Amino acid sequence: MVGDIALLRAELPSGRRFETDSQTPLRLPADSFSQIVNGELCYIFGYGSDSYDGPISDTLHYGTVLALDLDSCIGMMGAVVAPPPDSGMFCAIGRSDACKGDSGGGYVCRQPFATQFVLRGVISYGVGCGATGTPGVYTDVAYYLQHYPIGSIIGTA
Repeated sequence: MVGDIALLRAELPSGRRFETDSQTPLRLPADSFSQIVNGELCYIFGYGSDSYDGPISDTLHYGTVLALDLDSCIGMMGAVVAPPPDSGMFCAIGRSDACKGDSGGGYVCRQPFATQFVLRGVISYGVGCGATGTPGVYTDVAYYLQHYPIGSIIGTA
């Protein structure tokens, strides 16, 4: 699969809603919030293992990472492993990292000057799990929204 991303549309039974008093769905990035910014603090989450050879978790894990510019990513990962330019992928690094079983999990950022969270990326791949100085690679949701006009169908932040 190119881009490591898929979109599913689910219909709820009549009278049901996604939002509750304590939960709201993630928003998709709007045009004004579509550029990944170097150093931006975001959150990753998933049910992946705690270590490379460990079992998949029953508990949702989360952590913080910082978006990384492509040149720095290539310098840390090498040109063979890092995503190519204009591929719809980006890198992020932090004390937390995704691991086996986390692929498909969210890369979520708080919208500036708002309380809403926006789905900026999808966990894709990395080298090992939490290796010091090694970024993870994420699919850029805004890149695909620009190439496939689904925002008008689903709604954006």
